[in-house]
Amino acid sequence: MSEISSRRIYYLAAVSIVAIVLISAVATTRPLSIQTNSPSNTQKTLQVMGVGTVSVQPDQAIILLAVQTQAATATQASSDNALIMSKVMDVLANIGIGKSSIETVSYSLAPIYEYKQDQTTPPKIVGYAVRNAIQVTLSDFSVVGEALDAAINAGVNEVQGVMFTLSNAALTKIEKQALQLAIQDADGKAKAVASSLGVTLLGPISVTPGYVYQPMFEKASISGNQTPIQPGTLQVTVNVQITYQIA
Repeated sequence: MSEISSRRIYYLAAVSIVAIVLISAVATTRPLSIQTNSPSNTQKTLQVMGVGTVSVQPDQAIILLAVQTQAATATQASSDNALIMSKVMDVLANIGIGKSSIETVSYSLAPIYEYKQDQTTPPKIVGYAVRNAIQVTLSDFSVVGEALDAAINAGVNEVQGVMFTLSNAALTKIEKQALQLAIQDADGKAKAVASSLGVTLLGPISVTPGYVYQPMFEKASISGNQTPIQPGTLQVTVNVQITYQIA
């Protein structure tokens, strides 16, 4: 036997020994698994959406008012605005609206620019504008129109509108009622679907509520007499998603 043939036999024997060792190592470390044809244990579920809506009269009115002033200087524009807003606060207080019912929602001061038709000429500041916006919250709707008229007469020159809504306490109560209706609606749908499909409801395994609440917004129409304000009906809607286990 030649030296080359001897080396080939030696290498082949060595490779065989290594392969046997690796196979033995894998066999000793891998756990024994037995596969059967048993059915899957995955849960069978039915998911439905329920909706509950409750109509209710609002118990709160929010008036959005603003005073805008312009002047040649920022100081003058701010001073003029403060003077007018002070008068607005006074007249609101005179009709029984306390400071706790009034809050500032925004305040801004910005330069007023004059632009030339010549594109190469930079804009020039010709004055300043100040805007002070307040929110008035009322539970007595009979004074809404009076408050609007008094504020406008005192210098308010921007009325964004009147929003009729619910107080936190009232909204919480109505949400619970709407949620109960939504659950009843979902349960009825689930039973109807289960009956049609010939399956059995084993019970809910998850409930996910989602609240949808849209207050009515009315624009205030200014007339010669007291501004007429008539609130409408609000609807509080609750959506609920329920997943049932079925068999």
